[in-house]
Amino acid sequence: MPLLSCPDCGGDDLRVEHRADGPYIVCVTCAVVWRRDAERRCATCGGGGLVSRPRPLVQYSRETQLSIVGWVDLDCCPVCDASALAKSVRAGGPLPPDYEPAARRRADSGPNEQP
Repeated sequence: MPLLSCPDCGGDDLRVEHRADGPYIVCVTCAVVWRRDAERRCATCGGGGLVSRPRPLVQYSRETQLSIVGWVDLDCCPVCDASALAKSVRAGGPLPPDYEPAARRRADSGPNEQP
């Protein structure tokens, strides 16, 4: 499921136009244009105030040896991702490699394994 879709036709073929008053999203399918919300919001609850946390990018480098090959900062919702954020902060480390924050997925996209 795409992270963003057109509010009119539901299409996911989108592009960004940078204008003087901010960024706009244009649906290539139906030509609807809307202003991108300046504040990032949770895809599950719609709340703001997202918190950025690191998550390792991993791959198997030698048969069963899992190696960190990079890092990505993910936005997490302080409400929907509260337990994962608390564990990450308490441990002083990143999110688990397989964690998908609620801020990136809609509530109807299926369950997420909690760390």
